[in-house]
Amino acid sequence: MRALRPYRHGNLPAALVAAARQILDESGMQAVGLRETARRVGVSATAAYRHFTSKEDLLASVAAEGFRELGAAMAGATRGPNLLSRAGLAYVEFALENRGLFRLMFGPVLAERAKYPALQAATDGVEALLLRGVAELDQRPLGDNLAAMAAWGLVHGLSNLVVDGFIPAARAPTLAVEILAATRLPRPSPTEPAS
Repeated sequence: MRALRPYRHGNLPAALVAAARQILDESGMQAVGLRETARRVGVSATAAYRHFTSKEDLLASVAAEGFRELGAAMAGATRGPNLLSRAGLAYVEFALENRGLFRLMFGPVLAERAKYPALQAATDGVEALLLRGVAELDQRPLGDNLAAMAAWGLVHGLSNLVVDGFIPAARAPTLAVEILAATRLPRPSPTEPAS
């Protein structure tokens, strides 16, 4: 058995998350585990368990990092006629460039986000960006906001079609721009104030 090299990176949790992302990209979510992740970093599984209590805990950290990156991409997007279109296009492009991570972020493994405060905070950040993009239409919370739910459903559905290969990757950015430009989001009804 090969001896483990001494760990010299200085930030073991970040190194474990990076290794888990690499495994996720190469082999999918089922291949990610604390032992394999620790092996890739060059530390013992015991060292990994000092920072993550389970595979799910590690995956939650990976997903939280993904949501933070998605939020940064949406916030920094410059292509598109308005904030909502820019954020939507960034969302689709993020999914295209991070297929395994995108599946993890929105998959059933981490449906109970509240168990992981960092993941919940990162998810809330993306939701806040969506709400900001439709604020001129409707200012209700996401669950009650038809415009925000329609916008999210549109870009998320399009992203899934790209990630799953139903839309060719080369065509996705152009198609996303065209769809976002042609979409008319619902407006609040006169009997239902947008408060």
